[in-house]
Amino acid sequence: MKVFLEGLNCANCAGKIEKLVGKMPNVRAASLSLATGSLVIDEGEGFTQEETYDAIVKLVHSLEPHVVVSQSRKSTVGTDSCDCSGGQQNSQAVPEFGQALGDMDKRQKLELITAIGLFILGFVFQVMLPANLGMVTIGVFLAAYVLAGYRVIRLAFRNIGQGQIFDENFLMTIATFGALVLTEWPEAAGVMIFFGIGEYFQDRAVDNARRSIAETISFNAITANRVGPDGEMVIDAKQVKVGDVLVIKSGEKIPADGIVMEGVSHLDTSPLTGESYPRKVEKGDEILSGMINGNAVLKVLVTKDYENSTAMKIMHLIEEASDKKGKTEKFITRFSHYYTPIVVFSAIAMAIIPPLVIPGASWETWFYQSLIFLVVSCPCALVLSIPISYFGGIGRASKEGVLIKGGNYLDVLYQTNVFVFDKTGTLTQGEFKVIKTVPAAGFSEAELLAAAAAGEHYSNHPIGKAITVYAQAEVDETRLKNYAEIPGKGTRVEVDDQVILAGNKSLLLDHQISPAENNEAGTLVYITINNQLAGYLVLGDMVKENALATLQQLKRLGTKKTVMLSGDNVRVANQIGQQLQLDEVWGDCLPQDKVAAFEKIKADNKDGKTIFVGDGMNDAPVLAMADAGIAMGALGSDAAIEAADIILMKDDPMDIVKSVDIAKYTRRIMIQNIVLALGIKITVLTLTFFGMGEMYLAIFADVGAAILTILNTTRILGYRGFWQKVK
Repeated sequence: MKVFLEGLNCANCAGKIEKLVGKMPNVRAASLSLATGSLVIDEGEGFTQEETYDAIVKLVHSLEPHVVVSQSRKSTVGTDSCDCSGGQQNSQAVPEFGQALGDMDKRQKLELITAIGLFILGFVFQVMLPANLGMVTIGVFLAAYVLAGYRVIRLAFRNIGQGQIFDENFLMTIATFGALVLTEWPEAAGVMIFFGIGEYFQDRAVDNARRSIAETISFNAITANRVGPDGEMVIDAKQVKVGDVLVIKSGEKIPADGIVMEGVSHLDTSPLTGESYPRKVEKGDEILSGMINGNAVLKVLVTKDYENSTAMKIMHLIEEASDKKGKTEKFITRFSHYYTPIVVFSAIAMAIIPPLVIPGASWETWFYQSLIFLVVSCPCALVLSIPISYFGGIGRASKEGVLIKGGNYLDVLYQTNVFVFDKTGTLTQGEFKVIKTVPAAGFSEAELLAAAAAGEHYSNHPIGKAITVYAQAEVDETRLKNYAEIPGKGTRVEVDDQVILAGNKSLLLDHQISPAENNEAGTLVYITINNQLAGYLVLGDMVKENALATLQQLKRLGTKKTVMLSGDNVRVANQIGQQLQLDEVWGDCLPQDKVAAFEKIKADNKDGKTIFVGDGMNDAPVLAMADAGIAMGALGSDAAIEAADIILMKDDPMDIVKSVDIAKYTRRIMIQNIVLALGIKITVLTLTFFGMGEMYLAIFADVGAAILTILNTTRILGYRGFWQKVK
């Protein structure tokens, strides 16, 4: 079950909701992504969706009344504002994709501005009014305090009544009540005012980060031009259905997948692939949503509706990726559960112990220092910045045509030190060509090619297709019977009274046929007729242009070992391995051999993670075993998108380097955020312990640190890797 919480910006609130939903009856676990506001519930036995949903709505509104709860999102990655001080904002509508709602409502803004004015006026009165009018000054500061803080105080007491302590509202309320007890009127008012200002800017920073990410991954069209009985009509792209005829004008995004009916144009594929190289399309060609039409008009027949189109699938995939939390995010969530209570109890100890054990120590001084400890204790900077960092990394990768299905796979990418590659279509082009035919004694080349064409007639393998193209033989399908593909070996078919085998040496040995030894440099396909060798064909496959550079750059990024698994013969596999400077090569691998080889490689790699790179369709068992599976050239392939954990929309191995580099940069940003947030807090706590702390400094350590880490996180979206700098 999935529920969407629009308007949730408060990290502390998100942690509470996730924890409490996870404890609901018949719920195994709950995971809430602060980056996208999606709550995923793992259903247990006896789970009732309607009752659980109602309970979630009640829970969320008890903590955050303004948050909009729904079971379907009107926008894919919308943004909204969360007012931790209990303000009601924009509860009437769910925002459209990428729309920022970080502003307070007019009433809250007016209250905060008025409080600031009263705060300044209080200082003026403090200087100008005589001592006997001191109560006027106190009244002005108290008015500023109430205006700026009544929402915080109200929410704090409401949460206490529900058993929810240790949130920002509670901490700010206790700290400012303490300041009032000490008759520190300006400080009490100042803390509430600066907290409100900080929350405002924090919400804006979160919204800006979300909006930037949303813009980065926004592939979808907003409107579409549908042709109907009354002519052309502009409609909402969400209304596009299968069978509709659309007119795509110059510069417009394609709203849904379809087939070109009329027109010739060039499409910009960069929104999906990261490359702006124009792709020519004409009548009969398939086009995908998210691409941008060039300088000509196209008429398109829709084959997939808006929600099931390629662009929407990719956007949903990116959004769902945030539900799979990375290791760092999980650690920070656990850390925050202990951090705040520890600091709170430390503050209590600081207020009580020093005056008891230190001669001459002032109760008032140490009580004030303990209040500063309370203000510093909220871990929002950490809890906010880490999930947004993961989501930013996923968004940045998508800009390069790399889809990463979760923050956990970003972790795998930066930890990987062994890459295992399939050969055909991954390191090589997968475009085989027949370079030689060798008929056996008693057979002509024409007979060899006719048998080969029949044997490979139904094959979809690149080798089979290359043979049928080369043979150029007419095959009468009515004469073909009992066609079968033998995985990893070849094909078998009956033609009239003949049994034809087309495949590798292993297929022949299974039928007790011994091929003559040869030293051919290439992929061999043997052809037999009624268990008699008719000859063989030699095929060649070219290494991809960027394959060697990719492997070299992976080594530069810290990869210790590169391995290739191939179903091709050992000689050809070793030849390509030497050409690409691979560390290890396995040839003559049947599907089960690849599984066994990968098991051994992964078991031997005790220092890091192991990734498998293939086509995403024919390597399912190995992809499932890997710490992460990468599918290449998956644009338009639903099967590849489903099978892999990381999807390269283009057929370019250099995108693997890009994904690793982005993952490592995202990791560096997260480390910076952790060091920055903890460094600021520890510094302020240390100064406070030695009597040099100030309440305003504590506010900066809380809200200021959160704003700084969020701003630092947005650097991920503008990251330029060395692969860009080389261009």
